[in-house]
Amino acid sequence: MKRWGILRGKEADLVKDLKETTLSFEKLGKKYGVSRQAIYFFSKRQGIKRPKRSIGHQTEECRLCQKLIQISKKPHSEFISIHTILEKMGTSKAKYFHHLRILRGKGLVSQRFGKFRSKRLEEAYAVYFKERLPIHTIGRMVGLTNFHSIIRQHRELGYDVPPSLYVSDGRKRGRVRSNIQRSNPG
Repeated sequence: MKRWGILRGKEADLVKDLKETTLSFEKLGKKYGVSRQAIYFFSKRQGIKRPKRSIGHQTEECRLCQKLIQISKKPHSEFISIHTILEKMGTSKAKYFHHLRILRGKGLVSQRFGKFRSKRLEEAYAVYFKERLPIHTIGRMVGLTNFHSIIRQHRELGYDVPPSLYVSDGRKRGRVRSNIQRSNPG
């Protein structure tokens, strides 16, 4: 009963804190020098309705989430590897995956964003989107022997892979075959 004497002069402030803030009973107890139970019973006796705490992660206020959203809005962001994203963000893998999972769950980033683990594949797609080169040439440039089949796989999985910028007229290949046939009169 002696503890209630501590709250005597501070009741108005405590009622205001209970009605306007979402501070826990424990934090309020430390602030007013009483136990959390004393604050709880005081609020019940006064019939004070506490404001609801926002549940979950606040993506609007989170710096890492905002960076991820910003990166995901760039064109062809589904084809960026996690290594590049981590370099841009300057964070650990654990924090990255935690925030990415939250953003995917809320639908703020694509489900495919941040799935690539290969830096070579990212480089191959970067060339594919910008240059007019055959697919097998791009694959050789970055060290991928099966880039054509990777593109086909990604299309089947639902990635938005546009047609290649390279357009073959078919003449060059035909000339090479005819030259080979002439040199080997079979």
